[in-house]
Amino acid sequence: MATVALSSKAIGSTVKLKVNGAAKEFIVVHQGKPGSMYDESCNGTWLLMKDCYENRQWHSSNNNDYAASTIHSYLNGAFLNLFDANIKAAIKQVKLPYRPGAGYGKNVNTGASGLSAKIFLLSSEEVSFAHNYMPTGEGAELAYFKGCADNSNDNKRIAYLNNSAVRWWLRSPYCGSGGGSAGALRVVSDGAWDGYRCSGSYALRPALVLPSTLSVSDDGSVQTNKAPSITSPSGASGVNLGSKALKFAFQYTVSDSDSNKLTVTEKLDGVTKKTQSSVNSGTTFTFECVNNAAEWQKITNGSHTMTIEVSDGQEKATFTATFTKAVTEASITLKQPLAVAGDITVAILGVVGSIPADAVYKVEATNNAKDPSPVWQDVTTETKNGVNIVFKNKTQTNGAAFNFRITVKRGSSGTGGYISAVNGAFQ
Repeated sequence: MATVALSSKAIGSTVKLKVNGAAKEFIVVHQGKPGSMYDESCNGTWLLMKDCYENRQWHSSNNNDYAASTIHSYLNGAFLNLFDANIKAAIKQVKLPYRPGAGYGKNVNTGASGLSAKIFLLSSEEVSFAHNYMPTGEGAELAYFKGCADNSNDNKRIAYLNNSAVRWWLRSPYCGSGGGSAGALRVVSDGAWDGYRCSGSYALRPALVLPSTLSVSDDGSVQTNKAPSITSPSGASGVNLGSKALKFAFQYTVSDSDSNKLTVTEKLDGVTKKTQSSVNSGTTFTFECVNNAAEWQKITNGSHTMTIEVSDGQEKATFTATFTKAVTEASITLKQPLAVAGDITVAILGVVGSIPADAVYKVEATNNAKDPSPVWQDVTTETKNGVNIVFKNKTQTNGAAFNFRITVKRGSSGTGGYISAVNGAFQ
């Protein structure tokens, strides 16, 4: 399942959160801290429920003190508990600009003195209203509502409940002196505003702030799971390791902040070379095929890309590194000499492949390969001509044992070659 960072979601796009077990769409209305009057806790992704949830009283009595209101208590109690536990834990505890107390005063508490909440109603200024009957500095215009009419209807503010446009509450008190402490502000069904008695029951449209580091799956669902990571002492993903003439050790470490078991896959030029499951976070690996002599030999000269993929079952991280294999010389010998009873006096060798004419090419053979200091005889000419090799050495302290070694180095022309097989016999 593909995911993107919540921070990358465009203003006006929607994501999904489960409320009381059902997926609900929330609009991304702002990214980051909306203004200087906000506490740093408000720095995140602001979400507003697309459709209203239900009708609720702003306050059980006509008292427009939002901090002491019925709706504030409900939002941060019973309603908060409707979210899945992982989302509930992720929702940020923010401090919002608000008008403290009741009445028609307009002075606002801001910054660290703001109202602590996880779920809240938007303020009049956050939805782009501006009027003398509203608090002063109770927030900043959120990005989604930028350009909305200050004091008249606007389609951007229209919200629905049961498929009908409805009036929905704001957290702002009505500050007209004629209203006393009885009224709070609403968005009406055409996207304009009015004030009404706090004891009235109107639509609830909750807002919240999530950490922007969370992920969003391809179906729009917000995920609290954090993607695994891959680090290497060689550098960041995309690092160029330069030219390599010999096998090499490329180390990397896989990590997961959620401590999930990981699946790690190594690829060379897009071809899977190794996969490991149930890997613990913090495990360090060495990319195997470039560090294994037999596998290294199979890699052709030229540019190559190593890819490491790590998955926690929900999200995946990828790391790449490039290198250029530039092997211009080679040496071939038997890992274990061929020992026999008696003496070895004669042999014949054939090298199958393509050896450029200007290559520095040497073939050697020995009949006492198990001795501490074997006698190596240059048999290049005999091998090229396909004639018998007659051993000059007559001493085998540890018995007769045959081996060969071939060394070849690219010449001044820079022309490459290869050896595909070595055959022969001895007696």
